[in-house]
Amino acid sequence: MFTSIDKLIRNLPRHSKTSEAMFALFVRRAFGDVLLATPDLPKEAIESAKATSFKNGELTVKVQGLARTELLMRAGGLIKDINKALGGRVVFKIKFRNY
Repeated sequence: MFTSIDKLIRNLPRHSKTSEAMFALFVRRAFGDVLLATPDLPKEAIESAKATSFKNGELTVKVQGLARTELLMRAGGLIKDINKALGGRVVFKIKFRNY
């Protein structure tokens, strides 16, 4: 039987470092899903963006070239969609870094 990652995260103790790492992976995955679900986002922006870390409500995304500007302009909507996918207010800020 398959157990989804969100059920696993909810069953882990909140003070555990393992749950923090699992939750960060879940947030990074939600970011990727939101990017793919955005219909008018350029293909280059989707392909070049990679969520690298999540800590204290701040998601760090490495992105290349002009896609950074495109995603920066859409940051508010991305945060809203990620939080909607996660079912609560989890992400407060997205930091875009060049690579």
